[in-house]
Amino acid sequence: MNEILTTSFELGHHVFTVLDLVEVVGVILLSRVVLGILRRALRRAERFSTLDEGKRFIVHRMVSSVVWTFATLFVLSVLGLNLTAVWAGSAALLVGVGIGLQGFFNDVVCGFVLLFEGGVSVGNILQVDGRMVGVERIALRSAGVVSVDGELLVLPNSKVAGDAVLNFSQGEKATRIKIDVGVAYGSEVRLVEQLLLEAMAEQSEILKQPAPQVFFQDFGDSSLDFSVRGWMNQPWQIMAIQSQIRTSIDTKFRSNGIQIPFPQRDLHVIGQVQQTELQGP
Repeated sequence: MNEILTTSFELGHHVFTVLDLVEVVGVILLSRVVLGILRRALRRAERFSTLDEGKRFIVHRMVSSVVWTFATLFVLSVLGLNLTAVWAGSAALLVGVGIGLQGFFNDVVCGFVLLFEGGVSVGNILQVDGRMVGVERIALRSAGVVSVDGELLVLPNSKVAGDAVLNFSQGEKATRIKIDVGVAYGSEVRLVEQLLLEAMAEQSEILKQPAPQVFFQDFGDSSLDFSVRGWMNQPWQIMAIQSQIRTSIDTKFRSNGIQIPFPQRDLHVIGQVQQTELQGP
């Protein structure tokens, strides 16, 4: 048995024994066992903690990173690799890599900010670059989100933490929904306001309090411009509810003879130019 364990072989410029390989496998297996024990301990502790899902995720990720980092260093030490010489010899390379990875480290720092500051958490609904997305996970470098169309997107953490992001899940519980519409000149303003409020109130998702409101916004080029606004607790369904409200508005306007105009332009032809064209050359 000892002869087998002391059997050596060369790999490049390094000489290894079977015992070294056994120790490496043992370290990997032991690391997995220790990691499993720590994860179960963390799950038990989470029952009595107030950490949200995002903070629990980063704690698990940090524990895994620490365990595997120590395991990797130990394996390299078992294999006879001089870590001090490696770090000293690669100092210049690390400086260059660090400069090239500024964006990566920026994303990592933003990841810690997101997870511990609490500005964005797993399960939040955000609006990023005009798109509504739901946060499914927050890792050290990126955030995984799903759009309302079911598309899985991976956003760098600097995009979520550094840019102006609208968070529908924090702050006020209700989200405002707005529909803009224009009607033809000569329409009865009070009737238009009544129909808009009815179309908004008919949707079960719209809250009774605060009550929906209608605003006569402006005298447009071709229309009288109105805006009806309400509040809802389901921001993820905002596009579907807006569609239903617009359909109801169109039906009510047709039933009451109120027209939604299209842009119109008047064309004026100068008489002298027109006469010259008729006479020809």
